[in-house]
Amino acid sequence: MILTGVPPFGPTSWSAEGAEPTPAGCGPTAALMLLAYYDSRFGYACLVRSAPEQAIVELHDRMNTLTIAWGGARQGFTDPFSFFGGLEAYVNARYPRGVTLESNLGTLEDVFSTSVALIKASKPHIILFDWRGETLLFPNHYAVVVGFRAEAGRKDLIINPGWGYDFQILDMTDPAVAPAILFWIESWTVPPDGQPSGSIGPASVGSTWVLDKRGGWALQPVLRQHFAPSHVEVWRPSDSVDFLVADEAVRIAACAWY
Repeated sequence: MILTGVPPFGPTSWSAEGAEPTPAGCGPTAALMLLAYYDSRFGYACLVRSAPEQAIVELHDRMNTLTIAWGGARQGFTDPFSFFGGLEAYVNARYPRGVTLESNLGTLEDVFSTSVALIKASKPHIILFDWRGETLLFPNHYAVVVGFRAEAGRKDLIINPGWGYDFQILDMTDPAVAPAILFWIESWTVPPDGQPSGSIGPASVGSTWVLDKRGGWALQPVLRQHFAPSHVEVWRPSDSVDFLVADEAVRIAACAWY
């Protein structure tokens, strides 16, 4: 199953006069993508679309994201506790007491099971894991989980990694990605203040929509493999598409393969 509608934002930075560029970091970027989905799907217009260029900067500040040198480049580092608190503070600044956030730290099997349940409930969410499989005890990359594959012994999560493309396969049986933590919006306590919009963020580069034999839409996604992003996998067209926004042109949907 794959949920579409999470925009494929890429790495972002900005510069103050006379200063080096400040990298937003993957934590604020993942939060921006998740909030853009809720804005686009439900119409929480104050989350991103009211000030899209300022949203990532505010998320960076509220999460106390630090700029560090890692992997030969300047990167944004966000502590998991600061991530949770910063995301909650950002939403509550716009919708006071507006959301209930949850998190889960467990084994890869536990995290996979929780992610599957969330995707089946049409809830994209954020995973923090070890991107390179090198840091052993501390996860270092935030991404948005948008789907899963569980067949023939596979336990794959489909993530939007924040690198400018939609879909990447993350093998949750690979111990190199541990430890992993999930963050998600469990519920909203306030109604949306606008209408659903499909115009937030960059256009999809991994969602190929085709017509099926019945004349309905099907998703044929292009996915990259984690630890081998040059390897591209193309799935067959989805067996079903449930559009989550009435306007099918918005392309926010739950797509399933049987």
